[in-house]
Amino acid sequence: SGSVKSAVGIGALLAEGIGDTIRVSLSADPVEEVKAGIQMLESLHLRERGLDVVSCPSCARAEVDVYALAEDVQKGLEGLDVPLRVAVMGCIVNGPGEAREADVGVAAGKGKGQIIKGGEVLYTVAEQDIVATLVGFATEMAEEIRAERGDGDPTVVG
Repeated sequence: SGSVKSAVGIGALLAEGIGDTIRVSLSADPVEEVKAGIQMLESLHLRERGLDVVSCPSCARAEVDVYALAEDVQKGLEGLDVPLRVAVMGCIVNGPGEAREADVGVAAGKGKGQIIKGGEVLYTVAEQDIVATLVGFATEMAEEIRAERGDGDPTVVG
């Protein structure tokens, strides 16, 4: 509940452009406080540096364990430090439309998943291959983004 209270209080101020420093206090490990602060900034699009896994709330149409799937994808991409939105959707009714809003995503159901990248359905994979495939595509995209941004080191031409 502390993270919710912090998000509401701090988020409202930041959304209005008030303040430039935040301090999140939780009854938890200080690392969790930092994570909560980063998530607040990312949710408000004030800090776009890292993974954003978007998943459906798992309605009656969900044909896979969306929570486990999203958690496995999140774990597989832990440490990703480039802005990348990955969608994990649990049905083939609304899933494709929702996944198209992300950089890469999956609309899963009936034992398989449609892998969607850049709004295009690339192909269909078996349910047991969804996590590995999605993590693979997201990792490739992260490498492309890093290559476009460069590594920050000056290039000497001569």
